Amino acid sequence: MMTEDQQMLHDAAERYLRDNYDFNSRREVVSSSEFMSEPHWTAMASMGWMAMPFTEEQGGLGFGMQECAVVAEQFGRFLVIEPVFDSVVVAGALLTHEGVNTPDAVIEKMATGEIHIILAHAEADAAPSVTNTRALLQPTESGYRLTGEKVFVAGGGSATHFIITACLGEAFAYALVERDARGLTVEAYKTYDGRSGANICFDIHIQASALMASGEVAINAFSRARARAALIASAEALGAMDAALGATVDYTKQRVQFGQPLASFQALQHRMANMLIEVELCRSLVAAACRAHDNSATDEWALILACKVKTANAARHVTQEAIQLHGGIATTDEYIVGHYFKRVAALDSWIVSRDEALETFIAVVDAA
Repeated sequence: MMTEDQQMLHDAAERYLRDNYDFNSRREVVSSSEFMSEPHWTAMASMGWMAMPFTEEQGGLGFGMQECAVVAEQFGRFLVIEPVFDSVVVAGALLTHEGVNTPDAVIEKMATGEIHIILAHAEADAAPSVTNTRALLQPTESGYRLTGEKVFVAGGGSATHFIITACLGEAFAYALVERDARGLTVEAYKTYDGRSGANICFDIHIQASALMASGEVAINAFSRARARAALIASAEALGAMDAALGATVDYTKQRVQFGQPLASFQALQHRMANMLIEVELCRSLVAAACRAHDNSATDEWALILACKVKTANAARHVTQEAIQLHGGIATTDEYIVGHYFKRVAALDSWIVSRDEALETFIAVVDAA
């Protein structure tokens, strides 16, 4: 059951996206040179979606992951391409963790949508890890020299700032860098799910104040951001697979074969029933994992990992079934169902991959 605040968020998000974010207008933005819709970004900020995870003292609404997941599910349902949660949830977690040196003005601008900050962590040929980075931060007389390269920066096409992870001596650290910083090169591109990505290379000098965190503080903040990314990915995948199921049920009621609707065939009914079971199992798991995170439960990390693995597997299965039950039409760019599969495939490996989550979950259970 949703709380009153969660129901209001759900209704407002569903209403705005249903009325303003139709699939054809989304396709126009995706096929253009733009990486997102500025009018939609401004509207989302005005509705308070950017402010959700920040405290009231920081200019936010003080919501937890349960509320963020409600909106993220609608993002998956309507295939939203604006990197709202990439910025305010993931980057926001890195900038608001206790001990991080973030100016108040930065958080206030994030909460109003004036800037959007994207994490740049992945590197070519680097195994997934909290601290696996070859980028370097070297002290100078006036601050630091930051050198290295990052790849597959999700949402990087439209970012105004990047949080760049690096090694500061033997310590893990990260710095906040403006997109137009001298010595920073951004190669932006469209990703196959309609969003944007970027590869960046940098040899820049930054002020000491640009170093946000290092050592244990940075590791703890990064772990928190990864946990929240897994929850957002799971919630968005839930919305995408639920919408794919709904589209499939509607299609099979309309498509006639052998003189009767496809939905009348029991074998197809059973397949769609199994799809529904997967969706509802994931809905319960997403809610439980978000609640555990917000309440700092002892089994929080295990639930988050289980949630990521289950929703990633289920979303891939449900969207693949949706494509098969539709037939060839679902493989066309003009039809929405194939795009649900593309989005859940991208979410599968976003920040915390399904395979990494499974391996870590096994280790956590074995250690218990």
